[in-house]
Amino acid sequence: MIDGVRLKTYFAMLRTLLVVLLSFHISFAQQKSILKLFHFSLTPGISTNGIHGSDKTNVFSFNLTSGYTGGTQFLEFGLISNANENGTRGLQFAGLSNITGINAYKGLSKKEIEAKYKSGFAVNLSGAQFSGLFNYVLSDTYGMQSSVGVNYTGNALFGFQLAGLTNLVKKYSFGFQLAGISNISYESMDGAQLAFISNYTNGGLYGFQMSLFNHAGFIEGRNGYENKDPTAIQIGLFNQAKDHMNGYQVGLINISGRMQGTQIGLLNIHRRGKETGTRDGTSIGLLNISMFGHLALYANELFTMNVEFSTGTLKNGRILKSMKNKYVLNSIIYSSQPNNIVDRNATWGLGYALRKYFYNRSELPGRSEFWFYAYGLQLQHLNTERGKLSKTLNLITKPEIIMGTRLHPKLYSVYVFAAVNWSTHLYKTNNTIAENESLSFHHWPGMSVGLMLH
Repeated sequence: MIDGVRLKTYFAMLRTLLVVLLSFHISFAQQKSILKLFHFSLTPGISTNGIHGSDKTNVFSFNLTSGYTGGTQFLEFGLISNANENGTRGLQFAGLSNITGINAYKGLSKKEIEAKYKSGFAVNLSGAQFSGLFNYVLSDTYGMQSSVGVNYTGNALFGFQLAGLTNLVKKYSFGFQLAGISNISYESMDGAQLAFISNYTNGGLYGFQMSLFNHAGFIEGRNGYENKDPTAIQIGLFNQAKDHMNGYQVGLINISGRMQGTQIGLLNIHRRGKETGTRDGTSIGLLNISMFGHLALYANELFTMNVEFSTGTLKNGRILKSMKNKYVLNSIIYSSQPNNIVDRNATWGLGYALRKYFYNRSELPGRSEFWFYAYGLQLQHLNTERGKLSKTLNLITKPEIIMGTRLHPKLYSVYVFAAVNWSTHLYKTNNTIAENESLSFHHWPGMSVGLMLH
């Protein structure tokens, strides 16, 4: 005998099931689509759905060559192609192409298409497409597209695209694009793009790009003062952020608009910011086209003549309450006329230095940036033949501390300075017993004195 509580439970479950079935029926009725469990097709128009198959949605669909239906709910397989007019749920496998949203706007004028689109009409993929040449989704992709050729999503991607050639998303992406040649997500990329040739977004990058050429409208990150977005990064031969760059760029050539992030490369180019209270980022490279640092001429225990040219960034120039101007500068150093203290065979040297400088600020006339101090690291390669770069290891590293001052308050650009350092010489020597080269090193304290134009 069934008690009253259990009976009420059964009626509740039955009522819920009826509501679900009714909703399922209504949704297909609104799409003017009839749900069928199984569909088999020889070619479009020759199938178990009859000549006009676009009003049918199939749970299982098998196309000997190609198929054309209203939609798929679970699995579709086509030797050549699969085409669904109203949407795809589940899995699609095709030898050449899968198309979701074919003829969705057939017979409509341009204004009617725009009105239909603005009304919220969408033909989406919720699942995965696998093809040998081409996958196409008219609206949103929720899941995965995988093709030897090209994947296309007409609106937004929420998932993963894998292509032998190119992935293309017309709006924004939340997920991952991996391609043999190029990835494109026009309006933004919130995830990762990996390609051999190029990655592109005209909007914001909130993630990761890696290829030979990377382009973003702007790059966000925690270095930005306007937001706390996760830090984005570009890694490639050539990296560009058109508007601003608050993350990281690592490559041979890095270009950005205003920058509050970090650029690491041989050539770094960026614009300085303008908003009061904001800081500029850091460029680390041989040449940084943003701000001239200084030109210095000095002597040390190794070479009588050292010429140094530096570029970099003034990080806090717009921080009004700061007591010092802080620069991060990269220097290229040429050295000649050796003092023959360390290596009697060395005739000239080529070096690089990365340092942080602190210049005083003062409201007194002529006293602003009157003196400075700095610390950093210098690397220098010694060469034995004039005009020829030696291939043998002959490297000197110098952690150093520098202090300097103007010669006179009215000589705004001329500074005299002195530096102390601790040098480590790492080099290879011939071992006559073993008849090979061995690695040797030794240390010594050193110093430099010279003039600087800042």
